[in-house]
Amino acid sequence: MNNFHLVLVLLAGAALLFAPASAEVVGGDTTTIRVTSSPSGAEVYDAGVYQGTTPCGIVVHTMGTPIAHDIVISKDGYYTYHQYIGEVYTDQHITVSAILTPVAQTGYLDISSSPSGTNVYVDGIYKGTSPLVAAVDTGSHSIRMEKPSYDTWYGTSHVSAGATTQVHATLDPSVSYGYINVHSTPADASVYVDGNYRDTTPEVISVTAGTPHEVRIVHAGYQAYQQTVTVSTGSTVHITANLVTSSDAYLKIASYPSGAAVYVDGTYCGNTGYSSGSSMNYMSVGPLTAGTHTIMLKKDGYDTYTSTVTLSPDEIRTMSVTLTQTQPTPAENAGLYIQSTPSGAEVYVDNVFRGYTPMHLSDIAEGQHTLLLQHSGYNDWTEYVYFTAGQTVEKDVAMSPASVPPAPTQSPFPVLAFAGLAGVLAFAVRRMP
Repeated sequence: MNNFHLVLVLLAGAALLFAPASAEVVGGDTTTIRVTSSPSGAEVYDAGVYQGTTPCGIVVHTMGTPIAHDIVISKDGYYTYHQYIGEVYTDQHITVSAILTPVAQTGYLDISSSPSGTNVYVDGIYKGTSPLVAAVDTGSHSIRMEKPSYDTWYGTSHVSAGATTQVHATLDPSVSYGYINVHSTPADASVYVDGNYRDTTPEVISVTAGTPHEVRIVHAGYQAYQQTVTVSTGSTVHITANLVTSSDAYLKIASYPSGAAVYVDGTYCGNTGYSSGSSMNYMSVGPLTAGTHTIMLKKDGYDTYTSTVTLSPDEIRTMSVTLTQTQPTPAENAGLYIQSTPSGAEVYVDNVFRGYTPMHLSDIAEGQHTLLLQHSGYNDWTEYVYFTAGQTVEKDVAMSPASVPPAPTQSPFPVLAFAGLAGVLAFAVRRMP
């Protein structure tokens, strides 16, 4: 082999030496965008590319060509959720948590009564006096009809999309009720009678006659108004509350589905009223002191919702909560409902991956099990828990951020190797004739 060929061989060896190192640098760093939705099972797209169904993780190669990440989450029967993220870097920890809103479909209730002229309420919302036709979302609806000197009539009717359901009520004469006609300035204040949330002003409320009733009127940003009244049989008492502004904090809460019991710091505040996709019925809760409060919503057949909020003086915080339907727990198994802050943490039971928070499991065998939560950028959380058959354990975990490790020092090997190879090449060239 002559010297020229020797130089070519050495150059080829240099190319082989540096090719793997270069490939490792280009694709070595990744991060994950974690995507969850309520309800789960929604399709996930990133910049128009399908990534799977929720919950899922989108792996991003941060050393490659930067792209703008645009997350779209869609599911039949729900409005599409969109969140623009942009470019993603290695040290970022990104979680996309989508609460999907059902697409409302409309049908009609044709309501009549005997006698006519009754006050008609559909899902707690005043619609007018009978006879009337009311446009409502598809599904089941509760109907209430009230008229002075008559017993209140209650019923339930189902409405299909584009169809009209006939409802006729015959009210029986009554002498055991009276009425409270409540107005406020400003309007849309929440009315509580004897501690129970009834509706928003202006409102006519039927109550038992002959006994005192405590009426409390609450509006976010105003001092609560309170008055005790006694109503005679068949008569109406009028209350007009001119509310005074307040520096206290308030919450305005609505839920889907409606009728959820609301607790603030463990105190029952009433049940949420009916809300549709186009009209949210927010219940005002307060006054509350500035600071941190625990919020809990409960409804039979749905997982308990818990959250914490930190309110500032004069703040009015609006919350719309979508409840998750509870999966039945077989009598021979135990259940687990676990959520975390932040959400999207990986859930392991006895080191077996089960999904992402928040989630509900109903197939845990009775006995002691190891729970483990892992989330990028946060310390692992683990706990030994004993499960009893037929019961559900609820866990709300606040994960602690992990300390950021120092950036690795680049190895000097490639530089030293190149310097040595350069020396060999120079020696070979000098030996050439």
